[in-house]
Amino acid sequence: MKKIFTILSVAAAMTVSAQSNLFAGSDFNDWTAFQSSLGFDLKSGEQSAAGGVGGTGALKITDNTGTSNIYVMTANKNMNVTGINYITLKVKGVAGGISFNAGDGTAAGSKYFNVPAGTTGNVTLTATGANSYTGSINTNDWVTITLDLTGVSWGSTPSFSIKLQKSSTNALFVDDIKGSATLAVADFAKTNSILVKNTVVGESIAFAKTADIQIVNAAGQVVKAAKVTEGSTLNVSSLAKGVYIVTGSVNGEKVSQKVIKN
Repeated sequence: MKKIFTILSVAAAMTVSAQSNLFAGSDFNDWTAFQSSLGFDLKSGEQSAAGGVGGTGALKITDNTGTSNIYVMTANKNMNVTGINYITLKVKGVAGGISFNAGDGTAAGSKYFNVPAGTTGNVTLTATGANSYTGSINTNDWVTITLDLTGVSWGSTPSFSIKLQKSSTNALFVDDIKGSATLAVADFAKTNSILVKNTVVGESIAFAKTADIQIVNAAGQVVKAAKVTEGSTLNVSSLAKGVYIVTGSVNGEKVSQKVIKN
């Protein structure tokens, strides 16, 4: 039987594993629940009742007019971190000098995630040893920031923070801070044509870029991994019929496509 792969336009975020709120109120639809998870007062942030994804609630990060870098928020209560390997959050708008902290609150157990300067699309961040405050975001559409928690130690006092550069101008909406055991694949509609070259194939996928790729099934399992080059093909005739996600890193940006094998 002829194998057909159809690349679908992904209109909304898709995950290959179950996600849950990172802490109570982290979808910002219950502001009281969100406040109950904070260990410190909210700074340069305010409630947005309808600024979130689909007109739901959101956290709006506003200007930091002070002369010091600040913690916008630190959630260290009601945390749901058991078994998670990734944190994802949706952002839209403008921010200067933003970064994230995750861990047990100690210098040894905590890790830092710095947003690249000029971020306009989805990005996956790996942990570093310090906040740089050099990252900036400018996007009119919702994009997904993914934090790879490799090396993070939650200990008995897990916490998650958003940090902001001093004297920065911001109008950034944050929504749906989630934890996931496996990689959450978000809407990469803007880059759907970058990684996979052909939309209908026989027994192999043709690639438009050089990348280390993984093919993930609907259960969140990596069923095939390979290094592909521009113009090369990958035989996938052994895969069962169903929905898969092809992920890879192209020019430092994580891209993903949803494919169906018939």
